[in-house]
Amino acid sequence: MYRYFLAMALLLVFGLDAQARVLTVSSWNLGWHMDLATANRWIDLCNKRYVKDAAADVWREGSGPDSKPGWFVDAFKIQGWDTAQYPVCNVYRDRDNDVVFVKPAGYEKRLAQLSKYIASSLPADILAFQEVNGEESIRAILPDNGTDYDFCPISGYKVQRMVIAWKRSLGQKVSCDIEDALSLPNNPPENQPRPGLALSLSIDGTTLRVLSVHLKSRCVSPFENGNLSGGGDHCPILQQQVAPLESWIERVTADDGKVILLGDFNRNFWHELRDPSPVRSDGGSPAAPHTPSSLTNSLIEDVFDGSPAASTMRMLEERCDTNAIGSLLCDVSEIRPLDPAERALLGSPNYLGCTNAVGLDHVFIGSGLKNPLPAEHRSIGKFGGSVAGSKPDGSDQFLSISDHCPTVALIEF
Repeated sequence: MYRYFLAMALLLVFGLDAQARVLTVSSWNLGWHMDLATANRWIDLCNKRYVKDAAADVWREGSGPDSKPGWFVDAFKIQGWDTAQYPVCNVYRDRDNDVVFVKPAGYEKRLAQLSKYIASSLPADILAFQEVNGEESIRAILPDNGTDYDFCPISGYKVQRMVIAWKRSLGQKVSCDIEDALSLPNNPPENQPRPGLALSLSIDGTTLRVLSVHLKSRCVSPFENGNLSGGGDHCPILQQQVAPLESWIERVTADDGKVILLGDFNRNFWHELRDPSPVRSDGGSPAAPHTPSSLTNSLIEDVFDGSPAASTMRMLEERCDTNAIGSLLCDVSEIRPLDPAERALLGSPNYLGCTNAVGLDHVFIGSGLKNPLPAEHRSIGKFGGSVAGSKPDGSDQFLSISDHCPTVALIEF
């Protein structure tokens, strides 16, 4: 039934142009996603007990009355913790925000639920994933273990990596490149965000470029403690990513407009567009070079400043796959921050289901592509919540498949 209505929509929207090819693309932050083998090792480490060495500000494995299980410890401060392999321990929380002690059977159940959701509700030609352990973790959740897909992964770096997967029948890989400059490699390790990922595909003899990003978090909105040119621990790091992001986009769009930019931007661009502040803190042109006295207030207006013209990209309108009340909340979220009750309602199982439902994930297209339909934040319903369960083996655990909802768009190529 879904495919029937999709086909009808394509005929109505794109017409009967035999030359056009319509692709379905998706972006989804999977929230510290791991393959089962890695998850089992992670569970073992989180089950251990640790004692804090206050002088060194680290936790060491130990026992005694002052020890704590890893589930209640900042794992990145545990001595010897491998940040290239394992996430923090408190990834999964129930609706009351209590930490869920994950068990192998519970995680295996999560993988099965995620795989089933992708097969039934995410029929995309190109899937860009953020916050994943690597290619194997994505193979495990695609139909037939990813047999019909090819992959462009990030290896190395921190555990929150990206992978782009595409149906092998779609086209051949021209290149798969990591944009290291976005990771701010000259910063101290704790202030190095994620790099970018660029896939070039040859489709029917034409090159399509897909850029995936996962920018610095916790600097979401100029209306909500997210003054990009201000202070704090997080906005200054996102500020540093503006120039390399703009440089990257200008480089890959120089010879063609067939470019898709998508991912978790951790920034509400709709709020930036409604913010009356000047694009640059000194009131200067966003096309001018970045200087310490000319900081960015609006990332979207600075990066897409119209110079050069070829680098201009259009952010797709967005809609939510939910009921009338949820759709209204999604529209309101583009005007102002939702209050806690509104966010909780939108993220509840009968609405979108994911706690980070709107304002972070976006899709842009270059001038050589068309898309008259909005991108859709697709509901994950009951799969967005976690339940600790009571059985010793964890077989009745219910772990969230993500705190984000997938974003899906139809692109005429």
